[in-house]
Amino acid sequence: MATSSKSNAETMANELAHSLEATMGRLQNIWDEIGIMEEQRKDRRKVVLHHLQALLEEMVAEEENLRTRLLQSVEDCGKELLKISKELHVPVYEPEEGLTILTLEKELRTRVDTLSKEKHDRMKQLSSLKEKEQQLCDTLCTTPFYIAPDTVPSNDQLAKLRQHISTLQTEKNTRQEVFLETKRKIITYLDDLDLTPNSSFERDVVCEDEESFVLSSDNMAALQTLCAELEKKQNDLIAMASDLRIQVTTLWDRLMIEQSEREAFNRDNQGFKPRVLKALREEIERCRELKLQNIRRYVEGLRAEITQLWNKCYFSQEQRNQFTEFFSDDFTEDLLEIHDQQVASLKQYYDNNRDILKFVEKWEDLWKKMLEFERRANDPSRYNNRGGGLLQEEKERKKVHKLLPKVEEEVSRAIREYEQKTGQPFLVDGCPFLDYVTAQWNKHNEEKEQEKHRRHLAKAKQLEEEQKNGSKPATTPKRRFLTTPTKTPTKRKKTPKTPGGRLPKSRPPLPGSGLRKALAERNTPDRTHGFSMSTLSGSSA
Repeated sequence: MATSSKSNAETMANELAHSLEATMGRLQNIWDEIGIMEEQRKDRRKVVLHHLQALLEEMVAEEENLRTRLLQSVEDCGKELLKISKELHVPVYEPEEGLTILTLEKELRTRVDTLSKEKHDRMKQLSSLKEKEQQLCDTLCTTPFYIAPDTVPSNDQLAKLRQHISTLQTEKNTRQEVFLETKRKIITYLDDLDLTPNSSFERDVVCEDEESFVLSSDNMAALQTLCAELEKKQNDLIAMASDLRIQVTTLWDRLMIEQSEREAFNRDNQGFKPRVLKALREEIERCRELKLQNIRRYVEGLRAEITQLWNKCYFSQEQRNQFTEFFSDDFTEDLLEIHDQQVASLKQYYDNNRDILKFVEKWEDLWKKMLEFERRANDPSRYNNRGGGLLQEEKERKKVHKLLPKVEEEVSRAIREYEQKTGQPFLVDGCPFLDYVTAQWNKHNEEKEQEKHRRHLAKAKQLEEEQKNGSKPATTPKRRFLTTPTKTPTKRKKTPKTPGGRLPKSRPPLPGSGLRKALAERNTPDRTHGFSMSTLSGSSA
């Protein structure tokens, strides 16, 4: 490179010499034309040389000044680049070797400009993000994300700050939704309870603008506490109103209050507000006074309720007779109190054994359906049906026969668990459930035998009359259908008969008949039971 510079300098010197020679020649000609003397020409040549030297010196000075400024700029840019690199947490720029001052200065200055713009952008982002964060922190009363003041945040810090703001925004939205929903509930509770906000916090929640409510953790906890307290008050009032209504209804039923009077009272006293509770208490007091004035009527209402409870609890007549006051005609306050206690005791018994009694009731319903199907099976008019009713009836009958033993097993299992737990027997109509079931089957079979005997006697009497009058028909009339059936009915299987030609007394085999076999072994055919049979007559409630 030095050789090249030397060659360039020699070329420039030659060009300058040639230019100077040409210029001096032109000056010489001018001077000749003007007639300037040689001495003056010497002076003028000195002036030209002086100007040329001054110009070159000036140019050199300017270039030296440029070099100085470039070196200073390189130094300043280097310092600034080092500072910004540290602030931005980026690697410090290391220039390549052999760069000229001008190239180095330009490279350094360009990098300083680039990093300065990066710094400016980061600081601008930081300012904007901090403003958003501060608003959220003020609303949520939480601590801002820490970034040291007067520092340039790194990209990682800015990313964490954005994530922090996103988390705060999500939390704010969640709390805002909870606040609005809870505020709605609180306003409803206050309205239902006939209350007004009486504390500053309650007024802030109910009366102030929703955006002004500070969604701090403490405020949200206090909000939930207030809502829970009001909800508890409402539930307490609802429970109280329900209890009072039950008392009122019970008194109405026993006093046989007219339905129109009941509807009028209920129409004017709906809900559970304090005003309604007061009206219910006043109605209870009024009815109690009427109760004392109408003890006989009230006791009769209690006895009707007791009868319903006896039926629901499957009490036998013997168990019912134990409550001797039921048959007393001495209508006094003491008798009234005893009946009240009996009702409470029966309700308690029913509630304690509700599951078992529901099972028994289910068995009773299935039993009655089975009896109804057997009654229909003996009705000749059933074959007049053409709408598929017989097929549906057969499906229902099979379903009942299938469910009946399963329900018996469920009841028996529930009773065994009860007896193991309490150590006391559970009676249905005064006897163990399995004995009760056996008794129903025995009674059913006896009724079938009696019905068969009645038909046999009626047929014998008819034959006797026909022989006596000589009007016996030559052939047995066939059953006539009102319309021709579209499908031949499925033949019913004949019930097998005993060698003597009579139907067996035992009930037909059903799925799960192992339980009944055990019952047959432990219950002899001639065993009798003291049943009231009230549940079979449809009196169960």
